Amino acid sequence: MSKSPIQNIVGSRIESAAHDPDSGSWLIHFTNGDSLNVECMWRILEEGTISSTSEDHAQLFGRDTPFNGEDALKEIGVHKIVSTQCTNSTGDLDLKLGQYFSLQVIATSAGYESWQYKQKSGSSCVAVGGQVYGY
Repeated sequence: MSKSPIQNIVGSRIESAAHDPDSGSWLIHFTNGDSLNVECMWRILEEGTISSTSEDHAQLFGRDTPFNGEDALKEIGVHKIVSTQCTNSTGDLDLKLGQYFSLQVIATSAGYESWQYKQKSGSSCVAVGGQVYGY
């Protein structure tokens, strides 16, 4: 793990999250004005255990209503982001929220973009094939 290219969001929170069913991507906005577009799998860990994943979105799992990934992301968004890490060899992200939660973005392609991060200042970076590139 190395210093994350998205260190700018430390201290902010998840402001909103939206799923695009056509592309399967997830757009997450942070309270500092930055955004993260996720085109791969994400998962939420609670005290180190998988709580939910993007793959769970719209699934019933024996419940009356389907699981809503947008709501799950918003729920953990009440906690401040206390740290971010990026794995150099894969482009995976790990955002720690508060004391108990993590949002992990897991790159699942060697060729396609996994995520794009945009700062409100205009700087951006993208993860492709396990590498992170700034532009």
